[in-house]
Amino acid sequence: MNATTDRAIGSKKPFPFPGLITWVASLAGMGLSLEAVFKICGSCSVTADYRLFGMEFGWVGIGFFALLLPLLALRGRSACCAWLALLLLFAAAGAEARFIWIQKYEIGQWCPICLSLAATIFLACAGVTWERLRTLSAKGAPMKSKLIHFVLVSLFFVMGLGTATVGVNRQADAAEPDLFLGKRSSPTTVYFVSDWFCPACRKAEPAIESIYPELARSVRIGFVDFPIHRETTNFTPFNLQFLTFEKAKYISLRRALSDLSLRTRTPSEAEVSAAIAHLGVRLRPINYADTLYGMQANLTVYRGFNVHSTPTVVVTNAKTKKSRLLVGDNRINPVTVRAAIAEVERN
Repeated sequence: MNATTDRAIGSKKPFPFPGLITWVASLAGMGLSLEAVFKICGSCSVTADYRLFGMEFGWVGIGFFALLLPLLALRGRSACCAWLALLLLFAAAGAEARFIWIQKYEIGQWCPICLSLAATIFLACAGVTWERLRTLSAKGAPMKSKLIHFVLVSLFFVMGLGTATVGVNRQADAAEPDLFLGKRSSPTTVYFVSDWFCPACRKAEPAIESIYPELARSVRIGFVDFPIHRETTNFTPFNLQFLTFEKAKYISLRRALSDLSLRTRTPSEAEVSAAIAHLGVRLRPINYADTLYGMQANLTVYRGFNVHSTPTVVVTNAKTKKSRLLVGDNRINPVTVRAAIAEVERN
């Protein structure tokens, strides 16, 4: 980089439109990162299991934009800040390319917040590149300067892609508990929403048990406690334990919990241990924070899909954005569940 190049990139001459694109995209990216941290979006339950070197994506985004925004503000005064902003954005674009690949090929569903964040990064890259090339043209910079620009941004894009490839992993143990069963990479999710003291829910259980093995091979499955009867919350911590730690035996454990609910509304650990002893399972309590997470996840489902009664089956597909509700024990059977799955998967 020669002196002409440095003066050009640090020029104070305004270029309102490309600069506006960069600022709007960057500020939107900060807002989306905050939204990801506070988990306002209910569509990100699977992507939330992933970390970049152990850090949540939302916090990584906040740190990135907190560094980027001052550099953008100073880029008109400092060639160094202008270059740093440019290269940081293209490194982030490379990382976002990896995140998109993970959603498409590993998770199998799209996260609106993550895709929106990627869009802000790509737009900001377009804005700073446009601004940069117009500056170089206005200064009459040689083709060599433009070539340097493309080589450097390409290099940092590849570096960002490589960093994300190495650093992004699913951190099930470090993240929130994985409460899903079945084929967890499927874009189709079937939620069974019930209450432990609901007579109609008990009537629906045989149908749920009969179709569960078939569903487990092809779709993601969630069992959601909706506390129509407040005593249901006494059973929820045990249900969350089994969903987290005992996936292979969950249906049998669920039946044991259901039988116990006929005998008590306030089960103790000793009573639950006795009820499941014949299954060769010991209680493995999850911590209080994970219990709260599970209860919040349940609430997100039944409020998010406007479930008002139990039992209800929610069938939803992340790709088609279609959802179907089956309400009442007389509507929940293998035939209706299969039909609902086919309907939401149809483009």
